[in-house]
Amino acid sequence: MKYCTRCGTELVDEAVVCTICGCAVVVKTSKIGKRFIVGRRKTIIVIFIILSLLFIIYVPVTYLLVPKPPANEDEIAQKAKEDSLRLASQAATKVGVTTEDTPIEFIVNISGAEDRFLKATVIFEYDEKNDKLGAELRKRAFTKYKDMLIKHMSSLSLREITDPSERDKICKDLRRMVNASLPKGMGEIRSVMFTNYITQ
Repeated sequence: MKYCTRCGTELVDEAVVCTICGCAVVVKTSKIGKRFIVGRRKTIIVIFIILSLLFIIYVPVTYLLVPKPPANEDEIAQKAKEDSLRLASQAATKVGVTTEDTPIEFIVNISGAEDRFLKATVIFEYDEKNDKLGAELRKRAFTKYKDMLIKHMSSLSLREITDPSERDKICKDLRRMVNASLPKGMGEIRSVMFTNYITQ
């Protein structure tokens, strides 16, 4: 039996408050129970501290390491431009094999310009792993490709030939034409390069 510490009323063993005065009943616990409660509290505190430290470390690391998405369309466009420039510069600095040993030299009259002509030398760049393509380009260099280059270059106007900004377009057009004429499965040339380009 237990008794209320305030009014002395006899209480049942399961009571938590006195039925007469409403005072909370003090529950006596054994030493083993106290150790269990204290030990459990320490364990909870240690777990809480560990979780707090992990969270404190996780948040800044995540913030620093996870890439942030671009905020607007301008940033997206700028990022795409930077990526394409980086890839282009990598491709530009890595030169493949060229047909430098068998250049195509030609002289053409400039369309619409009397007594004006272009003297140029062209080489092709291709992947160094493609020996079949290299052999094909060298074998037909002075026949089919030379004829193709002469026909295309003689159809260009004086402005197109002399304007430096048009030269890149001319190279791309020639590259497209040569690649279209290559046998299927042969591969493609990477670029057409002028090693000599004189107008007179």
